[in-house]
Amino acid sequence: MRIFPSVHTNPVFVEVAGKLIRASHKSADWCRRAVDVCWRAKSPQIRKSEREAARAAYDSARKYYDQVEAESPKD
Repeated sequence: MRIFPSVHTNPVFVEVAGKLIRASHKSADWCRRAVDVCWRAKSPQIRKSEREAARAAYDSARKYYDQVEAESPKD
């Protein structure tokens, strides 16, 4: 759930008839872009020794939201 413009909860996953309910394409795109915003803001403060793992986590989030966006109905 999100409350515009930027407040949100942790993800909630819902299945109906064995299929995940997907957000709108616009919402999935917002989440995907938010990952990049967070990375740009936080990556300079991540220790070098932890940066590779952090980058992998952010890349995983990007991949997930790319998939959600591809599966979401166009607005």
